[in-house]
Amino acid sequence: MHPIPDNSVQARFANGFARSVELICARCNEKALFEASPWQEHGRQIVATEMTCTRCEFEALLVQLLDEFGNRKPASLFTYPAPGGRDSMPGLRHVQALSGPLARSYDSALKLYNHAEWGPAALTVRHLLEGLCARLLSAEKRELPFMRQLEALPGDLDLAKPLQDIAQLMAPEGAFGRHFDDETAIDKVTAEHMLELTEQLLQYLVVLPGELAELKRSIATAPVPLRRGSSVG
Repeated sequence: MHPIPDNSVQARFANGFARSVELICARCNEKALFEASPWQEHGRQIVATEMTCTRCEFEALLVQLLDEFGNRKPASLFTYPAPGGRDSMPGLRHVQALSGPLARSYDSALKLYNHAEWGPAALTVRHLLEGLCARLLSAEKRELPFMRQLEALPGDLDLAKPLQDIAQLMAPEGAFGRHFDDETAIDKVTAEHMLELTEQLLQYLVVLPGELAELKRSIATAPVPLRRGSSVG
């Protein structure tokens, strides 16, 4: 189930339950109104209904949690399947710590995407990448063309440092390594930190390369969109 913000509801029935909801349709990928059928109560804890995209007639499930008085709970509206929008990336706080303007650019790109503004979203993403290069590259490389800036990033960033840091933590005298002599002394906090470290390492070494490879294959096989004014045949 995917949560929907209450401000996505555009109209309500007399009982306060959603009558129409504005979402990006998971089928047609357009911002559209979804019209809800009458709600049905289930177990005195939730009400549920089906809603239909007014553009392509795609159907989705809509669920609302109830309070002890049978009224709708705030911020407890859900849908299935998930709409076509995107959630904010994990770890955004690190981008905010690096640069407030970069974090705001990302937020703008995400909002444009979630309003089905595909072109402006893509242009904002390019602006974000250009700003990232300018933030991370040395001064003499910031004047390079954008593509050359991206190519120069590995030379200015120490991409091996995360692995070196992990090696130090796992060494016999490291913060984690010294616990292995007596596993019964490992507490919840230590185990949790080690699990988080391992998940980050898997993301860095396995998940990211795999997802990039899948994205490259998807880009290579995607149909080329026609430019405005062009014709076929």
